[in-house]
Amino acid sequence: MKKYKTEKVSGGVNINEIYKELVNLGLSDTKEIVLHEIRHKAGISLYKVTYKNNHYVLKYFVKVEDRREIKNYSVLNKASIPTIKVIASTNRALLLEDLNHSNHYRLGVSSDLSDVEVAKALAVWYIKLHNIRLPENYENHYQETAVITRENIEFIKNKSNTSDNKIWDLILDNFELILDKVNKLEKTLTYNDFYWTNLAVSKDKKEAIMFDYNLLGVSYRYSDFRNVCSSLQAGAREVFIKEYGAINETEAIIDAGLAILINLIFAYKRPKFPEWAKQSLGCIYSGELEKAIIKILNLA
Repeated sequence: MKKYKTEKVSGGVNINEIYKELVNLGLSDTKEIVLHEIRHKAGISLYKVTYKNNHYVLKYFVKVEDRREIKNYSVLNKASIPTIKVIASTNRALLLEDLNHSNHYRLGVSSDLSDVEVAKALAVWYIKLHNIRLPENYENHYQETAVITRENIEFIKNKSNTSDNKIWDLILDNFELILDKVNKLEKTLTYNDFYWTNLAVSKDKKEAIMFDYNLLGVSYRYSDFRNVCSSLQAGAREVFIKEYGAINETEAIIDAGLAILINLIFAYKRPKFPEWAKQSLGCIYSGELEKAIIKILNLA
């Protein structure tokens, strides 16, 4: 059996498949490859790769549906949206620049959430993302709002043990009207997964970019705006809001209700109800969800 230079490689992927993919990505001399597994989770394997004194990160996708990230890098690069440098790609893997060895970028840190310079740079990146022309066949892209279905409303109604709450009749009786208002919103590319662990910052803080594009999709702008603002600390949040500019108030009203429902749908589909969704669950009991849905229904 052929032996390879590996460090801490386990996970759910055959190591021979990984080396075969690396050869396809242009790293032809397997004797010069050293692998270190970063993580293997939900069908996505991440490795540090050293090859002839060069450093890369390999992202390998087991599931076909997760391979959309490969195409997403291509979409962003064609639109001149700054991303981590893609060294090479195949139909199931990405070979990326290792930010730990980058001359330009560094990985994000938790303190970036309170850094006003980073917030300003983030606003520039999001504005660029939201203003690019939608790609052809954008309907095939990930759409977070697609989880809003009658079946999923019934699902969280029952899972939350709040089936006697009047909010569910309000939503289900007006479901088509709510969906029609959502579908009429202007669509753009949205990142959908903001957090500092997905952030890269230039060493002079003039640029900030997001990476990991598995959830990049099509939605309305305000969903991203809210996502960023909910994570940034006070001073940085104010800078981001100022730099980003005017928001669409109709989107904000619709998002106030949809964000709660989307959080609960994703939360109840997990094996264990997550801490981050408890606030959304509380919105059912407090009446905040009902108020948000009524505001949506009252929109012209």
